[in-house]
Amino acid sequence: MTKRKLKPKVRKALLLAVLAAAIILLLFFVKSLSPKGKTEAQIPVPILTKDESRALRRYNNNYHLEVARSKGLEKPLLSKDEYKTNAKEFGNRYQLDKITDNKYYEIPHLTNSLPYLQEPAVEFLELLGEEFCEQLEELGMRKYRFSVTSILRTLADQKSLRRSNVNATPNKSSHYYGRTFDISQTRFFERGNSKPVYTYRLRNVLLRVLIKMQDEGKCYVLLEGQTKCIHVTVR
Repeated sequence: MTKRKLKPKVRKALLLAVLAAAIILLLFFVKSLSPKGKTEAQIPVPILTKDESRALRRYNNNYHLEVARSKGLEKPLLSKDEYKTNAKEFGNRYQLDKITDNKYYEIPHLTNSLPYLQEPAVEFLELLGEEFCEQLEELGMRKYRFSVTSILRTLADQKSLRRSNVNATPNKSSHYYGRTFDISQTRFFERGNSKPVYTYRLRNVLLRVLIKMQDEGKCYVLLEGQTKCIHVTVR
């Protein structure tokens, strides 16, 4: 029994149909890989109200220090020497968890601090990242990461920092105790992109999440002006 050959017109039509189906599948695949939502530049974000600005300066450094001392390490570390000598045992000895880049935040190269926090502070950072991303999604924005710029400081770190940072206190800091960290006000990263985005729109979204968490009794927040940092201590 001989096989019937398709007519040229039929073969051409079938090839075009297969090609069209392949193009549709490719477009669907490419769309699935593209970020969901709009960029921060495409979504208007209201500026902070007077009440919100006051909430971000309601608790000064003394409040942060009091909580950090009562909840955190017993005493400040003298220098990074112990960490440099045995980094693996450092966290275990002081019951500190090392934090690294993840989908919620980035840790830049730290010059005057170490990337360690107590477990409640690490858990808070994760929760902050989750709620920040949820708020971005509600606004129709893409997912962005914030930048954690200063974490656990030693006495030597603080002394060094005093030379360049007017907000760094001379003899005491909540950063000594593993409950406090700083977040850059304006440095963010679109998830999956290593190029930083500098914007006050994302800052205002993040600050409103922090105000909410402060009102819930989870943290103290201080908006620092001269250093462009958000100072956070976990309660």
